[in-house]
Amino acid sequence: MSEKVNCPFCGNIVESNAYRCSACGSLFLDPELPDIKFKEFGTFVALLVLTFGLFGLLWLFINIKAINKLVIAKKDSIKFNTLIIISVLDVIAYIFCLASIHMINLVPYLTIIQCIIFVVITHRVLRIIQKYTQKHYDVTLEYNSYYIVFFNILYLIHFIDTYTNRVLQIHEHFNPKSPQMIFFIIMLLIIQFVMCWNTNVHQFYKWLFSI
Repeated sequence: MSEKVNCPFCGNIVESNAYRCSACGSLFLDPELPDIKFKEFGTFVALLVLTFGLFGLLWLFINIKAINKLVIAKKDSIKFNTLIIISVLDVIAYIFCLASIHMINLVPYLTIIQCIIFVVITHRVLRIIQKYTQKHYDVTLEYNSYYIVFFNILYLIHFIDTYTNRVLQIHEHFNPKSPQMIFFIIMLLIIQFVMCWNTNVHQFYKWLFSI
């Protein structure tokens, strides 16, 4: 049985390992997602650009263990790990097609599939974070499906980077209908299309994998 202590804000008796006072609602520590690496948005974007998008996949591998630690329901862990396996299989197929003259035309389609996988993984990780936050901090975080589709892993990293403020409910959200956001989304879609179909990008990966 855990030790009882007094809440430093209102004096109510709470469990010593409690995250929040049940009486006044005060948090005892700043909310955080433990063990998540490379969660600073600026750092992530820089590494993403330098690796032509490859770091997005590497980030998932680096943080598999940390994300699984956040899981409340076992089925969420199964879904998340299954998506990671599918992503790995897609990458293997991508490398195989790069090495094959007869299957090189499939490369753009495999890239598009990987983009779709990123969208689904982003949604799954956000659901895991949402359930974790509800249990530990008694706060229901909302996330934007619009951002998941267009920004996927970029939105996920931004969400994690601003997690503390989101739980404390002081985070300012972007207006998706602003001219700046619409312009940014159009530019992102153009870049995404170019990345999928530009042969120079795929030649870089071919060189990277020494094929």
